Amino acid sequence: MSERSKKISKLLSDAQYRAEYIKSKLDVLIPSQIKALRGKVTQSELAKQAGMLQSRISAMETPGQTNFNLETLVRLAATFRVALVVQFVPFSELLRWENDYSQDAFSVIQLEHDTGFLNPSSTHFDTEGLLAGRGVTPLSKQLAGPLKIEGANRLAEYGNLEQMPMAPQPIARNLARNLSAQEPPVISEFSQQAAV
Repeated sequence: MSERSKKISKLLSDAQYRAEYIKSKLDVLIPSQIKALRGKVTQSELAKQAGMLQSRISAMETPGQTNFNLETLVRLAATFRVALVVQFVPFSELLRWENDYSQDAFSVIQLEHDTGFLNPSSTHFDTEGLLAGRGVTPLSKQLAGPLKIEGANRLAEYGNLEQMPMAPQPIARNLARNLSAQEPPVISEFSQQAAV
């Protein structure tokens, strides 16, 4: 039996193992997001803005050092001027999130720049804002048109972004594969960005 098969068998049969597996993923992904959102702001500056100690910020940015609670995450989200979503998802989505995540590419649109929230009646489909909000480096303008169509189709299919089962980055990767024969220079540039 392969190592992956053993892990899946244990996940299927043992609730404690499932909890440990989920926590192990979050213990890496949450600290990485905090560090990415902090950017060039020092831990001391962030601590002051969030009303916390610098040592607490340091611990939260260190994988496995903090048992996060919702109040702390909400306080950080408010400090970063972004929202927080806690959502129950299939294990495949957790795995996809882990595989597609890149601390270097992760960014979230801050409230004052979030046109989708500030002006929800707008019919403009903000592809770059959508992609940046999902942690994807903005794409070249040559790919933005096809992505708008694909993104708009998926948005129409699911009604809103929260119900979309696949994040825009995999959509973009699928689109890149489909267009690779038609626009090799653009796809090469895109593939390098998406692989980060």
